[in-house]
Amino acid sequence: MFTLNRYMRLRVVFFVYTVFFFTSVFGQYTMGTTGLLNIPSADMQKEGTFMFGGNFLPKDLTPDEWNYNTGNYFINLTFLPFVELGYRMTLFKGNFKDGQKWQQDRSVSVRLRPLKEGKYWPSIVVGSNDLFTTNSLNPLKPTSGNRYFSSMYGVATKHILWGENDFGLTIGGYIPFYKTVEYKGVFGGISFSPSFYRPLSVIAEYDTKGLNVGLTVDLFKCINLYTFCYNMKTISGGIRLHFTGDMLAKAKPLVPFEGRAQVVVYPQLSLVNSWMDKLYGVSVNLAPALQVKLWKGGEFTGQVILPLWTNLDGPSEYIRAGVITVSHEMEILSGFHGRLTVGNFTNYRMGADLRLRYILPNGRWMWGIRGGLTGASTFNHGKWQLSKWKRVSAEVMTKFNIPSWNMDIKLAGHRFLFGDYGARIDCRRRFGQTIAGVYAMIAGGKANGGFHFAVRLPQWWSKKKFRIALPDYYQMEYSAQTGNEYFKRRLGETYQTHPGEGGSVDYDGAWMVAD
Repeated sequence: MFTLNRYMRLRVVFFVYTVFFFTSVFGQYTMGTTGLLNIPSADMQKEGTFMFGGNFLPKDLTPDEWNYNTGNYFINLTFLPFVELGYRMTLFKGNFKDGQKWQQDRSVSVRLRPLKEGKYWPSIVVGSNDLFTTNSLNPLKPTSGNRYFSSMYGVATKHILWGENDFGLTIGGYIPFYKTVEYKGVFGGISFSPSFYRPLSVIAEYDTKGLNVGLTVDLFKCINLYTFCYNMKTISGGIRLHFTGDMLAKAKPLVPFEGRAQVVVYPQLSLVNSWMDKLYGVSVNLAPALQVKLWKGGEFTGQVILPLWTNLDGPSEYIRAGVITVSHEMEILSGFHGRLTVGNFTNYRMGADLRLRYILPNGRWMWGIRGGLTGASTFNHGKWQLSKWKRVSAEVMTKFNIPSWNMDIKLAGHRFLFGDYGARIDCRRRFGQTIAGVYAMIAGGKANGGFHFAVRLPQWWSKKKFRIALPDYYQMEYSAQTGNEYFKRRLGETYQTHPGEGGSVDYDGAWMVAD
């Protein structure tokens, strides 16, 4: 363990205060959320701010289950002006399958701001960390699950300008919703940002266990570094990168391809963190797809998946077929559209898929139904194996657009691939040329949730008759999958019929909302 004797503690305090005029506040760094050092605050990032980074955590800073130094890494999004969401992974040691020594603890943070700071009153935030576990979705129920960092809190923050210097005053308290929570009682802190260099800040705080002092610095408008002395005993520190929708809005508007044929090279990255013999199951592929316009409304797609690297066994090791389909889409009546697709889909399915949509002229509301009849299309030991088309899936959906927030809300009822019934709600926003969304669902009586995002990729040669290009967006989706039963029963599974569609970007052909 890294500790400080009394002499060194005095030197650290002296060092912090000699740079008292060089700092500014960005977040509750140890948790990867907005706040001070090891306590939350009622400050909020600008909406659309995306943060990711990592922290070094000495053992004195972590729960009793960690008797060694460790670290965490995180992603965070201010989804709405008053809503912040964070996802964090903390490394822990153990004896796992096949000699694996390290695994990860997953946790989610949610922050809501009911009151924004005004001239005479503070901002107020209520929030939580690590409330849910795979053994229980009820945060108020004590459980043997791994809610190591669980907390609920309320906090108020007021900023006071003295000249052009900013003083931030924070006070709050943890809500003792059950006995074994890590932090209990009242916490508070002070931050100072000088007028001559506002990206820097000095912070002093009490986190219910001890006094922490530290500093932060923001570099190049997107990199933030911090370090602090925890309880006057040990040193913690970390780095985070942060971007806003404004910073990502410089890409050119999306221009539809005007030619007849193109080869679109789809980069694919799959990460699975539910394995006990490795930190992540990883699969990296390139998946070029030939897309040809056959007739008005008709299209052929032929894709092959080329594995570049994987640490997984099974189909991921082999060159294999991707999406191979023939589709036809048309406007049936004014506002009514349909698309029929036959062929090989994602998620190792082959079959036929029919979609019908009705969208209002102003684009604010959409209703739709979807049905599919599919069979398995798998690669075992390098051989393509097919089964009869006997799996019936269906979807009934509605989608509503909120222009002021550039946000879509989609609610759908499902009969999923393997006969389980459920519902899913997606909420997604566009920040510049980036799309981010969160979702919650229930399938087969089991809850699930996660997030997805899409990042614009560069385009070229949109007016050529033939081109080789990247897809319009690179997309990823994360699924929490509460409990092993969710995975074993294959609950909530669906497929896509086009390589360019996903949770963040619909592939709705002619009626797809343009950039």
